[in-house]
Amino acid sequence: MDTKYLKYFVAVAQHGSINQAAKAMYISQPQLSHIIKSIEEAVGFDLFRRTNQGSRLTRNGENFLSHCKVILNEMDSLDQFISQTQRQGSRLVVSMTRFSHTAVCFNEVCARHQEQENLFLRLRETSTSDVIDDVANGYSEVGVLHFSVHETDTMMRNFENKHLQFIPVAKFKPYVFLSSRHALLKSGEVTELDINDLLNYGFVRYIGQYEDFFYHIATEHGLVDLNDSPKIIYVNDRMEQTRLLASTNFYTIGIAKFPYQSTTHDVANIPLKNCSEHLRFGIIMKENKKSTNIENEFIETVQKRYRALSDEVQRA
Repeated sequence: MDTKYLKYFVAVAQHGSINQAAKAMYISQPQLSHIIKSIEEAVGFDLFRRTNQGSRLTRNGENFLSHCKVILNEMDSLDQFISQTQRQGSRLVVSMTRFSHTAVCFNEVCARHQEQENLFLRLRETSTSDVIDDVANGYSEVGVLHFSVHETDTMMRNFENKHLQFIPVAKFKPYVFLSSRHALLKSGEVTELDINDLLNYGFVRYIGQYEDFFYHIATEHGLVDLNDSPKIIYVNDRMEQTRLLASTNFYTIGIAKFPYQSTTHDVANIPLKNCSEHLRFGIIMKENKKSTNIENEFIETVQKRYRALSDEVQRA
């Protein structure tokens, strides 16, 4: 059983509803139902009774909840201990949603400081909800994340409740990423792709990326849920995904051209036709946090790169 699932179980117990807990945790209701089912299969007993009023804990579920709270509290304490003992020299600890552009910014800062003594650098790539938790709980000092513009009000309330400040960076329309030799591109110059033309091809997504911001696409046909695609391929990392796209007719959704995609990986990016969706990118830190020099350097690098990317997309 994956221990990170415990916080999802606790959320359902607290809200008494899988639907309400899913909204609070920023994941889809079907995905949260799957997580709860997988926990029950792992422990070998039911944790909830499903009723018309919602999900109620069984007796075993109540005991399980008590143990989960202890474990989660200890994990938080451990993270705090690790964080405190590492506060020496130049320190940059970042959590980010999986985007090549953010990773490149982190790598640039690392390269500029590679000769420095007493250097501690850490990058964690994870989901939007985990980035928020990492920064709120002190596991990371800086978070770089994305969310749908339709979720802006909800996300701002979440940041406020967790005492986080949000620094807006840029917003983008989603693009399709696929092989330059993809069957849909053989007809010649293709400037747009209809999401419905893609649904018979395999959709590539990251394992553990539960939020739906990239998988619910608002188009002229209405809301298209890519989680319902007949072919879904789950991958662990960016390079694995890129190699798969380059060598197959699979596709994924991203924001804009990433470094060396055409020259090294032979991957093309095409705008979605009549797509009304936009994704907003920003940086989060704890409120009233006094940033270190290296943190400010990283933040400025991210802002510069994403704003330049936004300008490039607008000119195209």
